[in-house]
Amino acid sequence: MPASEADPIGVWAASLSLFSAAISKSVRLDNRRPVVVWTVLAGRSSIGRKGYALNTATAMLDKSIGGFIHARKRDGVASGASLVDMLAKLELDTMGAEGGIDGRAVIVEEEWAAVLKQQKRDPKFSTLFRTAWDGKPISNRTKKDGLQAVAQPLLGFHSHITPGEWAAYVSSSEALGGSYNRLLPVLVERSKMLPYNFRAKPVDTTALVKAYRWANEERRTMRFSDAAGARFDELRAIIEDRMVELPELLSSYMERAAEQVQRVSAVLAATEMTEEISVKAVEAAWAFVSYSMASVEKLVKDAADLSGGRIQKAPEEIVRDTLRRYGGSAPSSTLLRALVHRMNADGLKELVTEMGDVEVIREHNGGRGAPKMMYRLLEQEPEEVPVEEEIKAPEPEPAPKPVPRTRKAPTPRPAPKEAPKPSPAPRTRKPSTKPVTPATHARKKSLTVVGSEKAAPARTRKKAEPVVSAAKNPTNPIHALMQLP
Repeated sequence: MPASEADPIGVWAASLSLFSAAISKSVRLDNRRPVVVWTVLAGRSSIGRKGYALNTATAMLDKSIGGFIHARKRDGVASGASLVDMLAKLELDTMGAEGGIDGRAVIVEEEWAAVLKQQKRDPKFSTLFRTAWDGKPISNRTKKDGLQAVAQPLLGFHSHITPGEWAAYVSSSEALGGSYNRLLPVLVERSKMLPYNFRAKPVDTTALVKAYRWANEERRTMRFSDAAGARFDELRAIIEDRMVELPELLSSYMERAAEQVQRVSAVLAATEMTEEISVKAVEAAWAFVSYSMASVEKLVKDAADLSGGRIQKAPEEIVRDTLRRYGGSAPSSTLLRALVHRMNADGLKELVTEMGDVEVIREHNGGRGAPKMMYRLLEQEPEEVPVEEEIKAPEPEPAPKPVPRTRKAPTPRPAPKEAPKPSPAPRTRKPSTKPVTPATHARKKSLTVVGSEKAAPARTRKKAEPVVSAAKNPTNPIHALMQLP
């Protein structure tokens, strides 16, 4: 590898992605699947040296596929419509060319997190993106251009992201749906510090130039040799066993790991200008894919720690934890509820059969029904320590009988106090508006005297004196006035 501060695995991943996209037009697997390999460099800003890795790979491949990179590199594709439009226009531009239709393209996103924000707004993008990796037809209909279709997508992909951005933008729901198992993420970091005046020596890439020319001369179909096919079957079993042990979220990133080994080994065989994939190529591909699987585990677990979430446990761990919670034994219904319907009763029996520390017990309840299936955890017994004298342990005291709880009568709530009634306002006599004359005044006085006698019957009644009319009283000044002629 040329002298560079980049991580060697990062340079290799970027070179693999670019070269596989360049030969994807004429090189295919024996099942007609494309050989494109999509890679992601995950590393901290500046420390990861992701840009260094891409620049080193581009410089190293310049003589072989430099023209392809400069003509077919794209970025900023953030919607399903733009993805289909880009590939369709590339095919349209090469229609009628001497070499036939050429729809090859490679998307390079050095700031993948910014594009992921926009891609989440388009629900069609993830589906079309996955279909393009599979090499199946993709299409989109617009009002302006009508139906745009790409019969055979030839799309490469390479991107950069930091672990923190991975935790923020790579969602678990998209991972469970299969959007990210087409990618091979690798953790990268700086490999060395070089002086400022260091100048790397040019690298001889004549072998890559010849390999690229060989790949495009005619159609190439990549097949395993007999020994390589047998080794590939072994690796498939190893990958599936590993997926069973991992939680569902982690295993969803590895669902395409076996095909990734096949694609990477096919690209390596193409660099050696042979259509037969050797065991050596399979082992090299498996080393790269297994490192990617380890990188995914770390990225997902670190993302869960940053977000405060929890990684889903393996089924075996859930079974053991549930049995310990219920005192060492529990029925199958309890275990199935704890597994959240991840398997049925038959799957639980098969799982427990492979576990050496859990046994199945049939309990008969004495009735006519079927026996109850119980699962018991076999904890490892501690080693016995020899003692000189046998010491009897004190018998445990009987547990006190539970005292029945009596419910206290509810205390009555005090009745709400009534607001005091306002006292009636004192009645005031309305003053009369009639003019008071001497005759009216005398009549009121006489009525007051008579009324006071009736209002107090208990008192001794005095003999009422005769009321002398003012008209017959000679001493009354009014009488004197009345006598005037």
